[in-house]
Amino acid sequence: MTRPDPDTGSLAAAGRRLLDSLARRVAVDEAVGVLQGWQGCDAAQARGELTEDAGDVGLGAEAARVAAAVDAQADGTADPDYGGWT
Repeated sequence: MTRPDPDTGSLAAAGRRLLDSLARRVAVDEAVGVLQGWQGCDAAQARGELTEDAGDVGLGAEAARVAAAVDAQADGTADPDYGGWT
């Protein structure tokens, strides 16, 4: 019995969807961690803050907003391994 060849196009599309989903999840989890640090709250409270105004639909946008705020305040030279690279 022979196996049919896999449809590489659909496998690639499924792989891209998986990577996109994981990237969104990581962004939200990072934003939750940032809010926990900023506000001294637990994960459920931080996630509630992210979804408060935007709901689940806007969760990714809120996570991106938090990441942009962190990036704007970040001082890359504060890294103890910073060696003057640009």
